[in-house]
Amino acid sequence: MDKSSLIISANIIEIRDALGLSQKDFALLAHLSTSTLVNIESGKKSFRIKSLDGIINFTTIKLEDLSKSNFAPPNNLREILTKKYKAVTSVYVLLRQEPSIPYCIKYKMLPTNFLNTPKETNEVKRFFLDMGWNFKANSLHTALKRMSHLIKISPHPEKNGTNLYSKK
Repeated sequence: MDKSSLIISANIIEIRDALGLSQKDFALLAHLSTSTLVNIESGKKSFRIKSLDGIINFTTIKLEDLSKSNFAPPNNLREILTKKYKAVTSVYVLLRQEPSIPYCIKYKMLPTNFLNTPKETNEVKRFFLDMGWNFKANSLHTALKRMSHLIKISPHPEKNGTNLYSKK
């Protein structure tokens, strides 16, 4: 695949993460099959620009922006689209569901001071419980480990097998 297609693939993943949606729900809202979205996001198969029309129409993000290597979706994209589609029940319901864990970490927890001091998984779980999201500790642990480019992970000095998470 060419470089611009790989950039677009990475940017679409960023958009989906900024919306806190699963591939299935994002594909549905963008009028794509889940397999088409998976192929676009994987960057392993070429795709037609026409395949991006649904994503562009749903998110209102321009193709020229999707093609930029320094693209970043708005931090409040989920809120923007929830407001935009408030009268479209089928879309609004999906945007009001519990968001994905990576979305919650990146867009809700990291902008706060919460991880300025190291926290255990159960403390992170309580942080999200206070927001109304009940995530399993193992799922949080897995998501936090996958975000090691944003989160510092260190072993707990007193508890074997326990990690501490903080901002990088």
